[in-house]
Amino acid sequence: MPRKSQENKTHFKLLLDGKEVTGFIRVSGLSTFVNINEEVNEEAATIEKTPGFTECGNVILYKKRTREQPFWNWLKEIQSGTLVKKDILIELNYKNRSLRGWKLINCWPVRWSISDIADKVLNTVEEIELVVEKIELL
Repeated sequence: MPRKSQENKTHFKLLLDGKEVTGFIRVSGLSTFVNINEEVNEEAATIEKTPGFTECGNVILYKKRTREQPFWNWLKEIQSGTLVKKDILIELNYKNRSLRGWKLINCWPVRWSISDIADKVLNTVEEIELVVEKIELL
């Protein structure tokens, strides 16, 4: 059950391996696009354009520092040479109701970073950049 402070505000719910990972404050880069194929039609003296492959941009997750480190552990697997692709569910909630959801399919972490560390260590924010093969709107 969400904390009282979340009852009347917008917040994210993120599931990795079917388990909720807490502390997310922002998601950026949710995008998908279709490449354009161009073919010259010499008879008509035109360039014909058709849809090509679909691509997704990298997604960046911003997370408050918590004891949970599933993305760090996942990145360590990738760095050791084991490509492990996973699906992630992101749900945007407001007043304890789901507004919108996204499923990130076949993704894996490519970058992890942390904000500047100062005397207020508890305010640090982690950034996790994911390569995403497909995005579904839920």
